Amino acid sequence: MDTLEELQNYVNRCLPMVGLTQWAVKVSKHPTEEDNWADIEVSDNLWSATLRVSSDFWSLPFEEKRRIVAHELLHVHYAGPERAIECLNGVIGTEAYSLLSNIYEVEIERAADHLSNVLAKVLPGPSA
Repeated sequence: MDTLEELQNYVNRCLPMVGLTQWAVKVSKHPTEEDNWADIEVSDNLWSATLRVSSDFWSLPFEEKRRIVAHELLHVHYAGPERAIECLNGVIGTEAYSLLSNIYEVEIERAADHLSNVLAKVLPGPSA
């Protein structure tokens, strides 16, 4: 997984293994703007998402790249509840929304971090 094309092929092979067969996940040629290894933007109304990786992603060992891919693909499953939380903005009050959304964000990241360590072990290896 040293090029965008290899990463795209890898992601495509992983989709059925993580229950995302109806999804199209495109690897972007543009790096993430966040201070993280990767991020994923899930469409609100289509079965599609865009995965972006940082420029530092490419220097990581394969096992870490695989864990990061697993982490980001898990976020596709969490996109629906995330949208539900966002719909509460302006409905439940600023303070309540801020508290709820902050707790939700932390807990989803914790879940994705934990589960990505487990999931990565069953995803294809570097020569698969």
